[in-house]
Amino acid sequence: MAASIGAKSLGTVTSETSIKSAGLFNMPIPYSDSDAALIMDLMGTSRTITVIGKKNGTVAALRTFVTDIEGLMTGAQSSLTFVSSWTNVNKNVLIQDFEHTKDEADESKVNYTITLIEGTAI
Repeated sequence: MAASIGAKSLGTVTSETSIKSAGLFNMPIPYSDSDAALIMDLMGTSRTITVIGKKNGTVAALRTFVTDIEGLMTGAQSSLTFVSSWTNVNKNVLIQDFEHTKDEADESKVNYTITLIEGTAI
């Protein structure tokens, strides 16, 4: 299955990293070693997904790809569906960052990195 965000194909995904983090509250005890620290698991979890890939096409198609992805980042985003090419699992996400690089030597390819945060927009 091909990776996508919203209805936008992400082309060839070369790397996908997913970090799920527990919002632990860590309280060390003065004059004690780390095994005496009090840790509370109250804050829920969060997930950050970083997708690195490349998109091939004509110059016009690549410009459209960049414009379309940037257009999803409106300053008032709604949740989007991210389909992972690695896990084939759908996740509700918002786009944190989008970086794209166009090499002058290759007019038919753009490299990109997208950072996604899993969750629901409010």
